[in-house]
Amino acid sequence: MSERSLITPMDLRDFLKARGWFLQKEALQHRYYAMSSAQYPRRQLVFPMDITADYDETLRQVIGKFADITSTKWQAIWSELATVRDDVLRFRVFFDGDDRSLPLSYASTLVASTEKLLKASACTVVIPRTNHPRLNLTEANQFVEKSRFNQTEEGSFILSVSCPVNSMDAQSRIEFDADDAPFVRKVTLSLQKALGELVTAIEGDALETLVDDLKASDAPLISSNLCDALLGMHDEHVDNSLDIGFEWSSLREAPKLHNLPRLRFQRDYFSRVEEVRRELIAQEKDEMDSYIGTVERLEGEMGEDGRRSGPVVLALLLPEGEIVRARTVLDADAYFKADKAHMSAGAYVRVTGVLRQGRQPRALTEAKSFELLTA
Repeated sequence: MSERSLITPMDLRDFLKARGWFLQKEALQHRYYAMSSAQYPRRQLVFPMDITADYDETLRQVIGKFADITSTKWQAIWSELATVRDDVLRFRVFFDGDDRSLPLSYASTLVASTEKLLKASACTVVIPRTNHPRLNLTEANQFVEKSRFNQTEEGSFILSVSCPVNSMDAQSRIEFDADDAPFVRKVTLSLQKALGELVTAIEGDALETLVDDLKASDAPLISSNLCDALLGMHDEHVDNSLDIGFEWSSLREAPKLHNLPRLRFQRDYFSRVEEVRRELIAQEKDEMDSYIGTVERLEGEMGEDGRRSGPVVLALLLPEGEIVRARTVLDADAYFKADKAHMSAGAYVRVTGVLRQGRQPRALTEAKSFELLTA
């Protein structure tokens, strides 16, 4: 894909304007953008307003000149320009030891948890509450559909997501400083504010006050669903920490919090996030239900009768389409079926129980009616 299809003259203009450059309007009548900067008074960037045959070459020259003027890496400028219309979220996973790879199951959970985090924030903007029974609001689904998974970046494991800032026109109950901000910007800003409040409360030993304020608020920014999504971004075996960064589209004025440092959730913060989640969630949500899934791991032991029983880890499909890992304890008869499913390609099971909230693998209690499904 060429630069021409990615970056338009107006994109470049808005990118430069967001960095303090201004238009010399005399050039407009000649179909050129001439950009000047008070910081570099003797330098000017000129490029056509129209995409001509040599536009790609001109674009490269302008960006090369801008990189030279500002002493910025050329590749970094291209990366920012490619997402000039988007608010960009970056999730960086880091941990001790061998950081060259991630368990595949955790990588899959990380992507699913990112989607859940975005949906939780979108639902909060539409209907602020401490617990969303389902993350299936039309606006939340549209928000995720509009978002894009970006190319991977250098530096440990970075998951980058672009949210086109002007891609949706939806109503919201959350209002910030700029009342005319588009829906996508409200979602990303709401998420930044919520995560910032959570980190501040954890580090300031003020979780009890935070929870009380959220329960009393008419428009709480933090929900149990957001906490649940964060918990899914921490793996107990990897024992990772998580950095979350925000970059704002040049199409809209950056919010006042745009200089907020990158938010860091240290590995020991996640147990505190779990405390907040438990306080916010409605207990009646944990109800008996039936789930279909696969057997991922067997952890039982041999009994005196020569039969195995004990814990197993399942991958369960929830009604809203999410797949979660859950641990439950089975008797010998059910464990025999689980073992058979685990050893059979494409085998599914159906289990009835109470799926508790929390970090994965979640607890499935009161398990009964464990069935091996045939093709």
